[in-house]
Amino acid sequence: MRGTLTHLITVEHYQETGETVDDGAGGTIPVEEWVAVVDGVPGRYEPAGQGYVREDQGGRVYSTPRVFLPARSAGDMVDTSDEGEPADHEYDVAVDEGDDWRLTIDGIDGTFAVTDVDVHYEGPERPSHVVIEVEKIDPEDS
Repeated sequence: MRGTLTHLITVEHYQETGETVDDGAGGTIPVEEWVAVVDGVPGRYEPAGQGYVREDQGGRVYSTPRVFLPARSAGDMVDTSDEGEPADHEYDVAVDEGDDWRLTIDGIDGTFAVTDVDVHYEGPERPSHVVIEVEKIDPEDS
C-alpha cells in the first residue's frame, strides 16, 4: 500500500448479540448492537477531491472520500478447497457495504457510511490493500 497511514480507522457492523429480550407480547426479539470488525487500525483517509472538468461532457466529476486499509487489517486469507484437494486460498474481506455498516476515523468528527469496498491485489493470492468509499452520515440518521 502506497502512501502514509494517517488515521486510526474503526469499522463496525450492526449485528445480533445472541441474546434476546421480551417483546412485551409474550415472545422475544434478538438484541442487536454495533460490533467492531476492524478496531483502531492504521489506515489512510482521503477526503473528497476538488474535482475536475470533463471537457468531453462539460461536467465536474468529484472523487468520493476514501479510506485505505492494509489487507492484513481488513480480512484474512482462507482455504476454500475441499478436503483432500490442493490448497486454494482466497482473500475474505471482513468489511462490507450497506446500512448495517459504519466507519469512524480517529481525529475526524462524525460517522461515515460504507458505500463501496474494493480489494486491490499485488498478484495472484496477494491482496495489497482494501479501498473503502465512504459517505458522511447525518448524526440524526445513526
